[in-house]
Amino acid sequence: MRSLILIFVYLSKDISKRWLETPGAVLARVSIAVSLCLLFLLMQAGFILAEHAIQKKIESFGIDSLILQTSPPSSSSLRPEISVLFESLAEEGIYFPFSSLFSLAELSGGEKVRVIVYAENALPALSKMIPGFDQLEADAFLLTHGYPESSVDRVRLMDNFFDSTVVSPPTVLRFVTLNKPVLLISEKRIRSIGLGGSQESLFYVSQEPGKLEQIIDSMETVLQAEGFQRYTLTSPIQWVGELKELKQTRVKAQAFGGVFVGLLVILIFGSIAVFEYRQNIFATALFKSFGLSSLHLAVRYLMESLLLLGVAFYCAIELAKFIHESVFVLAGFDAGIVTLEFFNPYAISNQPVLLAILGVAGFVAVLPVFLGLCKPVGKSLG
Repeated sequence: MRSLILIFVYLSKDISKRWLETPGAVLARVSIAVSLCLLFLLMQAGFILAEHAIQKKIESFGIDSLILQTSPPSSSSLRPEISVLFESLAEEGIYFPFSSLFSLAELSGGEKVRVIVYAENALPALSKMIPGFDQLEADAFLLTHGYPESSVDRVRLMDNFFDSTVVSPPTVLRFVTLNKPVLLISEKRIRSIGLGGSQESLFYVSQEPGKLEQIIDSMETVLQAEGFQRYTLTSPIQWVGELKELKQTRVKAQAFGGVFVGLLVILIFGSIAVFEYRQNIFATALFKSFGLSSLHLAVRYLMESLLLLGVAFYCAIELAKFIHESVFVLAGFDAGIVTLEFFNPYAISNQPVLLAILGVAGFVAVLPVFLGLCKPVGKSLG
């Protein structure tokens, strides 16, 4: 046991002595390893943040909802309106047909808002989504937060002025309102002021989980059969497929990036290790002739390699934390997602792939030195 302790102390002193003699080689290995680890960490964090953004989007809009938008039929078109075409869906969920005016309304404070027009067949859905809607006598509603509930706001639409009752927007309608103020107005009022040019739309929430995908396929079949050429059918359920593809891409990117990082670490660390071994080959042979095992000398090179990689890994983690928010905000991510308080992609527990890559690369990098140490002393000197 005492001899092993002495050997460990000697090898530790030998490593520190080499570092003091060749600080440039140490700095080169650490800086290159830090750069490679930092690139790998940022790449991995970018994929994880993109997955969180899609997941947040799915949760925000509700996975069992969809929205269908199409241009209004021309005067010569015989196709039916989508509000009538899919009216049977009202029996299986929240069925809210509406139209979007191309003109914007102006609130009393000067803010411009979108205008949504609802018809008689949308009243049942509005009664489900907005508590007490049946008791409201108005036909124009301002769906927004920040205004007193049930207060009246003067609204201007083109050259027409009218009062709108403030209603808190229902959570289920966030796919329609996009979390922005919206003016909800009846079709009768729109016709009375002579406005038109609206975009047909349909919002639907399925009450049976897992059935929406089948409904979307059926709707697309009906739309194509009825001659609808320009329409947009969007649902958060479609983003689930994108999320799966993104996760598969992340795994491929980790594999490719891991090979790239591993090869460069092997090349740089291996070259310097072989150079140092050849530079000190006579001293190594002398120690072996004194009875020092080749295994002990091999462990010395492996310990040095893993120690430098560990330092580089820690520095890369801290540097990634420091520049994380600024890098990904510039990349266009939502500021609420990129904060490390929301999710820390640089926790040690989240880095098994990178740690495995560095461990394997550090071992492979010193294999040529291991092979050299296995040679007899006389052959090594020769």
